[in-house]
Amino acid sequence: MQDYDVIVIGSGIGGLISAGILVSRGLKILLIEKNVNPGGYLVSFQRGDFVFDAAVDCFSGVENGGLINNVLKLLGVDSQVHFVRVDPVRVSIFPDMKVAVDSNMDAYKKRLMSYFPLEGAALVTFFKLLEDMYIELQTAINMLLSIGEFNKAGALMMRLGNMSYLQLLNDFFTDAKLKSILSDRCTFVGLSPSKASALTMAIMMLSYFKFGAYRPVGGSQKLADALVEGIRNKGGRIIFGSTVQKILLKYGKCVGIRCENGDEYTSKNIISNVDFVYTFNNLIGGEYEYFAKDMLNNVGVSTSYFILYAGIKGDIEQHSSIGSFPSYRMETYFRPDRIYQEDATIGITIASIEDKTRAPAGSHTVVLHEMVQVYDETLDKAHCTKMILKKAERILPHLTNNIVVMDAATPETLLKFTGNYHGSAFGWKQIPGFRGIKGPEIKNLYIAGHWGGMGGGVLAAAYSGARAAGEILTKEGIQIDI
Repeated sequence: MQDYDVIVIGSGIGGLISAGILVSRGLKILLIEKNVNPGGYLVSFQRGDFVFDAAVDCFSGVENGGLINNVLKLLGVDSQVHFVRVDPVRVSIFPDMKVAVDSNMDAYKKRLMSYFPLEGAALVTFFKLLEDMYIELQTAINMLLSIGEFNKAGALMMRLGNMSYLQLLNDFFTDAKLKSILSDRCTFVGLSPSKASALTMAIMMLSYFKFGAYRPVGGSQKLADALVEGIRNKGGRIIFGSTVQKILLKYGKCVGIRCENGDEYTSKNIISNVDFVYTFNNLIGGEYEYFAKDMLNNVGVSTSYFILYAGIKGDIEQHSSIGSFPSYRMETYFRPDRIYQEDATIGITIASIEDKTRAPAGSHTVVLHEMVQVYDETLDKAHCTKMILKKAERILPHLTNNIVVMDAATPETLLKFTGNYHGSAFGWKQIPGFRGIKGPEIKNLYIAGHWGGMGGGVLAAAYSGARAAGEILTKEGIQIDI
């Protein structure tokens, strides 16, 4: 049995960020990952000569001064990974309109005003509100990164947190098309405008506008690998291919873990960066199982995805991140009965457009993703592949004939690889009124990643990891300064 200051379970971005911050401040860290590679949803893989990201399109936080960039610098590995900027962040294709989402908010606002001149004043006021909210958020985050305490939400954050995104849009706009266009990134959280928290949508949109969207050159795995190298260089221990079987408790306090091979490690702090339901049902269990059930019943988990990875020959004159919306009826795309229908929405990522290292010369990587509302072990992968290719060919003609290599992932694949309940892509549903995790007091247990209550996506999961690290450092009386 070996003693550590902190044990981190799982090497998703939340676990890696928390471990990186803690080890850079001199704490003795053990990180345990069940898979042979780090990263969780940051994982990349190769098929033939093509490199694919398993589940990530693009993300923020890697620019100078961003959280992820700061942690890479703390670990001394910021030169080990390079990023390319994605601009526009997204191009949304509607029946009679193609709308680029500029990474600069003023440019995007002007673009929308040119399409909808009668809504010009409302657009100015709407984006001003989002900016004001983001100032409140940054104040809260600065508190987190300086003293380890996430400041209480301001009045505007509270207001947006209690309303749906559709309610917010209705407060400003009358044009139905404009409201649908402004809802195109609801697919990034897996919820319709009437179900998604206005706060979550505002934070996600502003993070791209303020800090840009990026991809690691060579695949997202490069970021995970660099963080692992930095943690090890600072003296942290990382064990791959080992599954944690139990979080050990004594008098309601975490004291260590036991692995499936029987190895035990002691620690006064445990960070769980793995599935929330598994954490409370399996790793802890007993009297604490009710907590996972309550969260499932009262909040619920996000959608999953069917993902198709295709390496194709030939050039593509498109943008690298595309959303296809065959109609403006945004709410209907999130109904279970729309799954795999010909008029369903799909997303397309062609990361090789900006990053030539991902595919051979004259070729490209194409990743197609469609929301899946219902977990189904009997899913017909061949049928789903046929349907998503058919929809993609409306945007990428002759795609099927140009495929060199192809693979697919279902919700069952995501469940098997990450352990996420039902293959959830974003952790908890980001619904109005969700205030994060409030549950049993288990001393010295911290939750990181998209189960940590700060939202889904890479940057939100990273902030969750920083929050867990900050709370531990504050308790230990150690200065944070991320």
